[in-house]
Amino acid sequence: MALAGLARHRLVEPADLTAACDAAPWEGAVCTLRSLTVEAFTAQRLGLAAMACALLALVTRWRWAALMALALGSAGLVLYSVGWAAPAVLIAALVLVRPGGESGAGQQVPVER
Repeated sequence: MALAGLARHRLVEPADLTAACDAAPWEGAVCTLRSLTVEAFTAQRLGLAAMACALLALVTRWRWAALMALALGSAGLVLYSVGWAAPAVLIAALVLVRPGGESGAGQQVPVER
């Protein structure tokens, strides 16, 4: 989230950088980086990537996919891709806190007497 916040406040929002990069968005390192950042959340791409990882984690229970969904979703929340990023973060969090292994829900645990 810190990197996404930094990208938002240093690359996307400054009016002087926007004016400088409007004429040639892919020339120069800063304008290219700014254009790539803007493209990441245009048409909810960042949120959709987060949702894809979250659904993969939900189906497979892979922690790395849930962590990736959490990272992408958090960046999406900061970078204007809230529509898909918010539910992706929730799904990823549910996958990460779900008990795994033999002590999962629905199984009986022996009680000592």
